[in-house]
Amino acid sequence: MRLPILLHPQVRTALPACAQRSLRRAVRVRYKSQIPRPSQKHLSPLPKSKDTTPATRATVPRTLTPSKTSIRTGPPERILVYYGGTGRAIFLGTLRITTVILFGAACLIIAPACSVADYPWYSTPAVIAAGALPMLFVSYTAAPYVNFIHLALPAFARKSREAAVQYAKELPPTAVLYLTSMRFNTIPRQTAVRVGDLVPVKDTLRPVSFQNMNPSPQPWWKGKVPTQFYTGSHSKPGRQTSAFFPELWSGIYEQIQKAKPRSH
Repeated sequence: MRLPILLHPQVRTALPACAQRSLRRAVRVRYKSQIPRPSQKHLSPLPKSKDTTPATRATVPRTLTPSKTSIRTGPPERILVYYGGTGRAIFLGTLRITTVILFGAACLIIAPACSVADYPWYSTPAVIAAGALPMLFVSYTAAPYVNFIHLALPAFARKSREAAVQYAKELPPTAVLYLTSMRFNTIPRQTAVRVGDLVPVKDTLRPVSFQNMNPSPQPWWKGKVPTQFYTGSHSKPGRQTSAFFPELWSGIYEQIQKAKPRSH
């Protein structure tokens, strides 16, 4: 008798208990044989190892690729030889901004109030002039202050720190210094000068240490090229880096001060 006929409920209940158990076993075996199994043709067999213990398993050496980054031992093309200090830069910047705010308040608040009130006609221009005087005075007297000075090194002086120090002890007249000062609007301004063009100068109205006698020409829209600068005889201490040489500025400063002043 076929299996579908035996699976009929009425036929199955008519069979004795032993026949029903045999029928259930036959159904399970038949259905298990019809379940498809996944194909393992795409799987490659694993290599057989005679000894799979971790202690005796052979280790494959790993080859490390050497790094191609090159480490520069010498100083960069420009080194910092003078640092004016953070405190002075913050004080001068705050003073400039304060005078600008004072001038704006005089022009926008006090002067219009004087014009509509019962004051003489000259009170309005007097208030504007009084507000502009502190701004002009601070701008003129603080202009020579230098915050940073960088020295350009030739190729032979960048081989090591000792080579850079030896070059800076006796700078040639063609050596270039980059002096960073502060503009009227507190934006940094960098001026390139040659050591041979710097001479010691004194001014009665503002502090000046030396002057550039041969400034480089520039377009008119960039403003006037600064020629007078003020620095201390020694650099302020700062964060030690491979590009900071504060011990060199005292010798460079003495070399500039020994130059003979020229007639204007």
